[in-house]
Amino acid sequence: MATLTVLSGDLSKALSNAEAWLPAKSPVPVALLSAEMDALVVTVTDTFTAGEARCPVESFIGEPEAVEVSRADLIALAKRAREDGTRKTHSRITVEAGAGVILHGAIDEKNPKPATALAVNGNEYRPEWAMLADLWTIAETHEPWLMVAPQYMTLLNKVRPDVAGRGAHLVAVPEIGPMPEVGAVFGKVGKHFRALIMTLDEKRNEDFLGEGGLW
Repeated sequence: MATLTVLSGDLSKALSNAEAWLPAKSPVPVALLSAEMDALVVTVTDTFTAGEARCPVESFIGEPEAVEVSRADLIALAKRAREDGTRKTHSRITVEAGAGVILHGAIDEKNPKPATALAVNGNEYRPEWAMLADLWTIAETHEPWLMVAPQYMTLLNKVRPDVAGRGAHLVAVPEIGPMPEVGAVFGKVGKHFRALIMTLDEKRNEDFLGEGGLW
């Protein structure tokens, strides 16, 4: 069993971000919660997308553990975390392989109300997690990195294509001039719509990027 102490706001963000990435009708209807020495990691996938949210750990007792929990339990954990997430306090959470997860709540409360998520498959885990571990490694080391404003990427979802259900076809476009850096992401949605989404300079937008490129 692993017992973690985390900032309540960080836990609220991590669980809420993971919840947002796991649709109601997913072929992988569970989330993987991994208690690592430096972070609580929540991974979700529907085989078309994958999301991994990390909550930094203030203190760690025990051994690294991993548990699969249902989407309903993930939502319940996220809801409970948000109750303390607006306060500058710490929360305690335990993860036990084969058993489940207990979010005990803020440590400065005398009688905090816990939220429990039971392990779905005991000590067995779906094969998607091992595959994703390899994909994360490849993705993290791939170059070049591109930075764009997320709100502009979502505009592609508002396009009315020539045929319902069209995908967006994307390619990186180099800047005009002698430098090979990528200047924009070029996209087509069907035959009748095309778009350019400009990339952001990482040095001039360091605050937008975040420390080390991490969220």
